[in-house]
Amino acid sequence: MKGNLAIGIAAVVLAAGAALGVAALRTVGASPAALSALPVAYNGVNGWTAGRARPSVIYIGQSDVFVRTPDWGRWSGTSAQTKGELWVNTCSPSCAAGHYRTYSAVVSFWRVAVHGGARYFSRLRLVYRHGTNRDYAYRWGALPGATLPGWNGGPG
Repeated sequence: MKGNLAIGIAAVVLAAGAALGVAALRTVGASPAALSALPVAYNGVNGWTAGRARPSVIYIGQSDVFVRTPDWGRWSGTSAQTKGELWVNTCSPSCAAGHYRTYSAVVSFWRVAVHGGARYFSRLRLVYRHGTNRDYAYRWGALPGATLPGWNGGPG
């Protein structure tokens, strides 16, 4: 009798958990398949159209600053991190005629959000050394008046 009671209680708990899970999916506006997929990251130049898991290049601002990330060390449903190489255009004498300087960097993604039913990382952290340690935080989004989102932010 006690075994049947325990099974009945477990069934009620599982049913309630499933109902809460469905309610949460409706609140977020994403399908169960979208929420089970790993989040993507946006490369920073094509707005919402270029989301990829484990991108090999991430543009910060325009095309004059980017990070090459050939091998992601960690990518999960809540965060991602890798070592890469930051490329910065000197823009001297102009950006078109400038040269690139490179720096070893660590890139991290976190804070998952949902857009158009797809999960994506909405925060980026870039850490590198140029004279002193640099630690920059960025948020994925469109600035006021902008039509495309990008990585916006800077020194943390």
